[in-house]
Amino acid sequence: YERLGSRSLLINKGLLNFMPSMTLWWFLLSVCNMAAPPSLNLLGEISLLNSIVSWSWLTMISLSFLSFFSAAYTLYLYAYSQHGKIFSGVYSFSGGNIREYFLLFFHWFPLNLLILKSEVCLFWI
Repeated sequence: YERLGSRSLLINKGLLNFMPSMTLWWFLLSVCNMAAPPSLNLLGEISLLNSIVSWSWLTMISLSFLSFFSAAYTLYLYAYSQHGKIFSGVYSFSGGNIREYFLLFFHWFPLNLLILKSEVCLFWI
């Protein structure tokens, strides 16, 4: 949004060609949103599904569908925003500022650090 001034996916698609280093960070955050193994969201979804099983099977099935469609939408959002033809209003290549990399790192790092801490705590119990 800061770079192009719009949140429209039609304008922001093709960012893989425009800013390849930011594509890696977008992928890492998307994977964490899909509850992939290194993220805290995986532990949360597994714990939620385990607790829901004892309450109602119907709720567990609907929650599983919601989790699947959420991951599918995140994958679609990543693919649509990163691939495609660059908007013609974008002419210059920009690698990004160090402030942007720090911002992305400090959003991603706690998600993966907390899962390691929770695994260590579960190991000692």
